[in-house]
Amino acid sequence: MKKTVIPLRTLMQRLVLSVLLIIGKLSLAYADAPTTGWLSNPDHPPVQLELALTGQYEAERRLLPAILQVKLDQGWKTYWRAPGEGGIPPTLDWSKSGNIEAINWFWPVPQHYQLQGIKTVGYQGDISFPLLVKLSPNSTTATLRGTLTLSSCTTICVLTDYAISIDIDLNTLSLDSVRAFRFSQAMSQVPQPLSEVSVSQADWDAEQQLLQLRMQRQQGWQQPELFFYNASEQLEDVAFDLQSMTIDGNQLQATVALSHWLEMPNLNGAQLGITVSDGDFAGDYRQPLRAHAVNLANSTPSQAMPGLVMILLLALVGGLILNIMPCVLPVLGLKVHSLIAASDSPRGRVRGQFAATAAGIIVSFWLLAALLIGLRSAGASIGWGIQFQNPYFIATMVVVTALFSLNLLGLFEVRLPSHLSSWAGSHGEQRHYRGHFLQGMLATLLATPCSAPFLGTAVAFALAASNLSIALVFSALGIGMAFPWLVIASRPSLARWLPRPGPWLAYVKPLLALPLLATCGWLLSLMVRFIGLSSVLLIAAVFALLVLLLLAWHYGRKGFLLGVSGLFLSSATLSLVLLLNTSSWAPSLPPEQDWQALPETDISAAVDAGYTVFVDVTADWCITCKANKLGVLLQQPVYQALAADNIIRVRGDWTVPSAAITGYLKDNNTFGVPFNKVYGPGAPEGIQLPVLLTERAVMDALEQANGRH
Repeated sequence: MKKTVIPLRTLMQRLVLSVLLIIGKLSLAYADAPTTGWLSNPDHPPVQLELALTGQYEAERRLLPAILQVKLDQGWKTYWRAPGEGGIPPTLDWSKSGNIEAINWFWPVPQHYQLQGIKTVGYQGDISFPLLVKLSPNSTTATLRGTLTLSSCTTICVLTDYAISIDIDLNTLSLDSVRAFRFSQAMSQVPQPLSEVSVSQADWDAEQQLLQLRMQRQQGWQQPELFFYNASEQLEDVAFDLQSMTIDGNQLQATVALSHWLEMPNLNGAQLGITVSDGDFAGDYRQPLRAHAVNLANSTPSQAMPGLVMILLLALVGGLILNIMPCVLPVLGLKVHSLIAASDSPRGRVRGQFAATAAGIIVSFWLLAALLIGLRSAGASIGWGIQFQNPYFIATMVVVTALFSLNLLGLFEVRLPSHLSSWAGSHGEQRHYRGHFLQGMLATLLATPCSAPFLGTAVAFALAASNLSIALVFSALGIGMAFPWLVIASRPSLARWLPRPGPWLAYVKPLLALPLLATCGWLLSLMVRFIGLSSVLLIAAVFALLVLLLLAWHYGRKGFLLGVSGLFLSSATLSLVLLLNTSSWAPSLPPEQDWQALPETDISAAVDAGYTVFVDVTADWCITCKANKLGVLLQQPVYQALAADNIIRVRGDWTVPSAAITGYLKDNNTFGVPFNKVYGPGAPEGIQLPVLLTERAVMDALEQANGRH
């Protein structure tokens, strides 16, 4: 048999051709792979992402596995499905797609982050999100069209949109083994409802707005981390704040504070999503909430107790010191009058009167705590004395202090109709105690513009912590301020050491009314910014005339002359108050209407006119923006400096995309917010401030831009 000899050259040609054919087929297969390719935004280079199918198809359930890979530069992070107190989770709007029924997004175990007290949940580095794309019935082709919105933050935050476009044809679909492997890896990082852990209790306390959770793990707990999310519509917009977690062997107990920007819905039966990680273990569970009272006896971890106990002690001492602060001195007349009147009363009445005053103080602090919790849940900035920003509250306080003043002068008394008076008389001291309760409330409300030693630390802790902490700290403040009254209520015999009431008290009462009248004038002066100086002076004149007429009617000529003397004194006091900067008398937040919009403001023209312009570009979803606002812009001396007449405040709201604001940021070579810059005659090109603002940086920039540096 004759052998055919193939020349070496021909053999090499065939080998090269075969290799080229194989490479070509592989290249064609890769080119046909359904993927967006790596996407990036030139305005935000620290983030790259790719959405790709694996080429697999599960015909029975019509599912196409896909993987979203996100690459973040060092220091950047994005967010989980429940991002915490700041940021927004990634979202995929696929509404423009065709023949796609659903897209299920799976979430790997996240991490906890904290920046200046603001807690968030998310990811850093390279992240892979597995997805399952479900085709419509009887479909062999589909189009995935949409927008992927990704929020990424470091010390600045950027919200970026990426256009997604993938064509799917099951007839030409081919397996991509590399992406299939990555999909499997990503799914292995997604927590599953493993039987190793069980949830035995998920109680919701509607009164305290607390959640108490009990979980068991067969192998015991080491260093578990808990993450919560809404698994039903009832929990939509509910925020979770882990207060405490205790571990005892295989038992875990956690207490979580709940808050809502509106009224908290009925959560009984709502499905709570719980992701738990502990070392190599990760599980995901859904548990219906049960309406049940929460017992806090064992819910606070031992390592957290000293700090909380110390804060509560500071609140008690601060509340006690409030009794001698200037803001409370106006009600000193009421206190002295109550003490003297009680000295000759039966022990039971003394106990009831002082207990009623203490109750009024404590209840007022509870109402203040509820107000602050409600405002914070609504996303508003909160602070001690925030109610003094409300003109309706100030007007109410003007009326209340005026009525109490007239009462001490003997010119005004609340009288019930005869049938109600008979009813009140048959019900003991209820009507009498009501006045003491209102005195306690008045003392509290007038105390809120004041600060006291230890008070600032306690209030700052509460306002930066959970709703439960606010309730506990304000309760301690109320008990501290009510402490002197509680002491006398518990020991009525102490009142016997006070002077006996007599005719002399009629001469002392008008003197006791003067501090309240001065307070009424001060409160009225706060209304200037709301109703104008002319209206305030008119109200003051009418009230003064009313007091003079009542004095003349009750006390004759002597009373009228005494009233005229008091009127001159009050007028001088009111005039002095009106000359002062009202904003320094009561705390307030920067009025939003004073900020001009960035796109409409001609910064160059303002600088040419001699003004200093402070630019603040911010967004609701930006964590650092919130920290800058709460920690620097709303604090003295920065707040007062920004309120100067030669300062123009300009704000750019980048919560939603804005071409004008984006252009401004690009012109300043920045990728996101927060962004702050100061322009002025001394710095017409502007002074860019650091991302994390400091008091010194802002004040120095304002002085330099103003030409005084």
